[in-house]
Amino acid sequence: MPKVLDLRKKNKIEAKPISQRPLSKEVVSSVKNQPVKVSSPPLQRQSPPQISWEAPSFYFNPQKRYLSLLIIALSAGGVAMLIFKKDALTAIFLLLSSLVFILYSNKRPEISKITVNQAGVNIGEDTYYYKDLRSFWIHYSPGMDKELSLESKKWYVPYIKVSLEDKNPLIIRSLLINFLAEKEHENSLVDIISRKIGL
Repeated sequence: MPKVLDLRKKNKIEAKPISQRPLSKEVVSSVKNQPVKVSSPPLQRQSPPQISWEAPSFYFNPQKRYLSLLIIALSAGGVAMLIFKKDALTAIFLLLSSLVFILYSNKRPEISKITVNQAGVNIGEDTYYYKDLRSFWIHYSPGMDKELSLESKKWYVPYIKVSLEDKNPLIIRSLLINFLAEKEHENSLVDIISRKIGL
């Protein structure tokens, strides 16, 4: 039968004290005379969170097929009202409407700098403070345009819409959710028609 070693009854090894020699007077005086340098980590001032990007000032659709059809229809309607109904007022209104659409169709969007920070949303030269806004919503469907929609507290101001371009919508949402309520904004009939005809 093999011998069993009981470790609980094993004698404890006594640690030998380390012999300490007193330091010489020269070493002690040299240590006392040296200045103590305390290194503190540099203070880093964190800038408030903000997200910036550039986007066109309005949605631009280069295909103006539906807009061209609308201009032709308005012009033809104006001429028909003038010739057949002898209604000059309606004819002038329809012709002026077609002229406005022609001028607006040639307008190109300007590239604006958009900044979302703790104070509000800057779009080019305009600033929309959070105190003047009611809610926000991010329209995002895979394969389609990403768009930020802001609802103003003023009833006569329509939704303020900004393209997100290549920005991550989740990052913008995580900043805006701290200051505004998130509420779904439905696209109005005017928005749907203007996008369809390329305005």
